[in-house]
Amino acid sequence: MRHCEAQGQSSDAHLTEKGFHQAEVLADFFADKEIKRIIASPFLRAIQTLEQLSAREKYRY
Repeated sequence: MRHCEAQGQSSDAHLTEKGFHQAEVLADFFADKEIKRIIASPFLRAIQTLEQLSAREKYRY
């Protein structure tokens, strides 16, 4: 999947306020799915997109 809305295309571009909301909705969508691994590019916008999902208790190892 693609990252949520970001402030630009540089590798250090942050998510926008809307992007953080999209990431929250995305984490909710995956809440009842079995996920064995989360992989992201090293770009900040990709990492921020997945932070809320990976922070959920069931994905902590």
